[in-house]
Amino acid sequence: MKIVLTGNYDNCKTGNLISISGDRGKKVNFDGLCLPKLAPKKDFWQVWHDNIGKISEEENTEFYVTNYYKEVLSKLDPGEIFDSLPEYSILLCYEKNMDFCHRHLVAFWFELFLEIKTYEVEVKPKRDTLQRLDRPEYLKQILEKVIKENYNMNDFNSISAAYHYNKSKEIEYSYKLELKKN
Repeated sequence: MKIVLTGNYDNCKTGNLISISGDRGKKVNFDGLCLPKLAPKKDFWQVWHDNIGKISEEENTEFYVTNYYKEVLSKLDPGEIFDSLPEYSILLCYEKNMDFCHRHLVAFWFELFLEIKTYEVEVKPKRDTLQRLDRPEYLKQILEKVIKENYNMNDFNSISAAYHYNKSKEIEYSYKLELKKN
């Protein structure tokens, strides 16, 4: 099974590094692969950033998660994104492991839709070893709530079950269209 990890630019200097930040890692002179379609949209990011300290952290976090899901993740297929990543990819952004960051939402998105666990890591370059780090698990519950409110669950309680059911219906529909053409 393919393994995909997450980390920040400071902690991960070697490996299959992929930037998912909006500036593609320019602040730290990152020159590796980038997956900009996973970056947050600037408009909602700016509102979220401007609201720091002005509204409750919980309300601001829910605002961000909701908009990140609606404007970014909901427009992508988690299976296709996951399959497109190289083995042992490390998705990178700036924030420290326990800070709020969209890379954690991407990790939980894979987990909720595909039942694939990802881990936050730090790479020790001199020894070329990985150390598993904690990530803010509370974000998973917020994302799960947002997804269930905005995704066609088809009466399933499990996001993964709904996703696989919806994918099977897409395949069935495509097959029927192909049959009509012939």
